[in-house]
Amino acid sequence: MKFVKRVAIALIALYLLLICMLVAFQEKIIFQSEILPQDHVFTSSVPFEELYLKASDDAILHGLHYKQENPKGVLLYFHGNARTIEYWGEWAEGLSAKYQYDVVIMDYRGYGKSIGERQYHKMLDDALLFYDYTKTKFSVDEITIFGRSLGGAFATYTATHRKAKQLLLESTFTSVYEVGKKRFWFLPLKWLLNYPFQNIENIQQIKIPTYMIHGTKDAVVPYEHGQELYQKSRSGTKKFYTISNGSHNDLIRFPAYFEALDEVLK
Repeated sequence: MKFVKRVAIALIALYLLLICMLVAFQEKIIFQSEILPQDHVFTSSVPFEELYLKASDDAILHGLHYKQENPKGVLLYFHGNARTIEYWGEWAEGLSAKYQYDVVIMDYRGYGKSIGERQYHKMLDDALLFYDYTKTKFSVDEITIFGRSLGGAFATYTATHRKAKQLLLESTFTSVYEVGKKRFWFLPLKWLLNYPFQNIENIQQIKIPTYMIHGTKDAVVPYEHGQELYQKSRSGTKKFYTISNGSHNDLIRFPAYFEALDEVLK
């Protein structure tokens, strides 16, 4: 009997330890961030401007604005959970040049040159800060909100709080909880998440034209997440683009990916 009690106590202790570890390390799991020195110099073949926007709590959010001489519009781009705009800026530069759009892209708190305490609601509001900047340069019907993976949460949040021409989501999840529960099914995840990013509720409030791109072999954000978001979308104009055999980070290898962008950004 004593042995059973000891085993039970050990299992409970282990379970509590796992809970504490998840709470302690969830930021590192969700945000695979890198820091850039404040004197880092960006280079580009496309003209650009560095942005330093101040949040209400005095955090400084860094971004880049790639510019075309006669832009067809502007892409407000929210990147994934890894790397900085040193990496994502090359993608933004390419989008700007290929489609003749201006591109505004930001780094989240703790990424690149952006500084400020991470907090769920503050991070979401940072996205609005960059929308509001973009709105000073372009009219509502020229703004495309584009979110990739984690960036989809910032994109759908922005689209529920601000007006835009259209919303474009790439490899986007329904919620962090739904992604995490497959790995941590044995933990009370809903009550442990400090960053409960979600798109499933937001998408039901968004009425602007909505387009989604997802690979069928995505092992990070399963294809079913994109399908569910599409089904829940209440937009009167919406389209889902399937990239057969595409995974989470290789969609640009598929012609169908650029055919989708061609159609949305025509």
